[in-house]
Parts: sequence; structure tokens; C-alpha cells
Amino acid sequence: MAVDAGGPPERRVRRTPAVARREILEAARAVLEGGQAADFTVASVMSRTGMTRKTFYVHFADRAELIRELVAPLRADLDASMRRWSGAADPLAAGSEALAEAARMYTTHATLLRAVWWSAAEDAEVDRARTTLLEPLVTVGAKLLAERRGFDGGRARAVARAMATMNVHVLLSLGPTPTDAEISATTDALGEVWTSVVLRDDAARR
Repeated sequence: MAVDAGGPPERRVRRTPAVARREILEAARAVLEGGQAADFTVASVMSRTGMTRKTFYVHFADRAELIRELVAPLRADLDASMRRWSGAADPLAAGSEALAEAARMYTTHATLLRAVWWSAAEDAEVDRARTTLLEPLVTVGAKLLAERRGFDGGRARAVARAMATMNVHVLLSLGPTPTDAEISATTDALGEVWTSVVLRDDAARR
């Protein structure tokens, strides 16, 4: 079924549901990247699409679902990377590759990720999206700290969360157009920190 974009009859555009949903997501990303958290409203998003506010609720239950959809592809990539790291026979090598993958993701999506990170303090729904993006690394980091350092569950998660937050801030500092040398230096530095805290026994044996 096509979606009526609304507006005067001569300006109406018929969209398939898939096209309409994609346009709303693209508009949402543009609004979030371009303004303050207070500007990120259903009305501001839909004003960029030519579709009505009513059409928004055909595709999304609420703004929270819209935000979840924006970060879902990034969360899927993070989950896949963390699964490879968590189950690797050589966690040092796998950790280095996970950092390289994270650097590529943060470079590709730098503007969106900055917007999510800096808007989270002002917007509870955006903050939940930020937590969604942190959780895979926190979970794997806590698992490794428990297994390799003997940390109890609470301490393991607290240290892992601090490390994951460090990762985000350092990777966001790369911006959208870092050089290969900058990416390499950044991931090497993060790798040193993670190795010294989480995998120091593995490093000492080499």
C-alpha cells in the first residue's frame, strides 16, 4: 500500500511503506545530527519529509522506536564484532581486530554517533540508544575481567563500562576523515590500555 505524503493535492507524493519509512529515518538522522536534543521531535522530523505527523505513527510507535531503528544497524555490527572477540582462541589478536572494526564504524558514522553521545544527557530516549551501543563492549569486557582477572560481577561491569566509555570518547575524537596513520595510532593506544587492564596476563606470556 502506498503512503500519502499529505499536503496540497498537486504536491502529494505516493510512497510505498518501505520508501516512506526510509525517508523518515533519513530525516531523523539529519535532524539529530544537525541540532540540539530539544530539536529532535516528531514534528521536526516530519517537516523534512513532506509527510504528515499521522504518517509517522503508521511506521513508528513513538520517537523511542525511531531512535532504536537509527542505531539498530550499528548495534548489529557491534554484536557481531563482540561475539568474535568473546569466543576467540586468541583474545589479543581478536581484540585488535575488534578495535579496528570499531574505528571503521565510528569513522563512517561519526556525525550520528557524536549526536547520540552528546544529546544523551538531555534526552532519556537518546540516552537509551547510547546505552544500547555501549552494552556489547561492556558485556564482553566484564566477561573477560571475570574470567582472566577474577573480578566479581559488579566490579567487572563497572571497570568494563569505564573502559567502553573511554573507547567511545577516544574514537569519536577521530572525526569523520582520519588518516590511516591516525586510526592506527588510536587503535594501538586503546589496545595497550585494554591489554594492560583486561588481558595483561596474556601479554606477559608473549
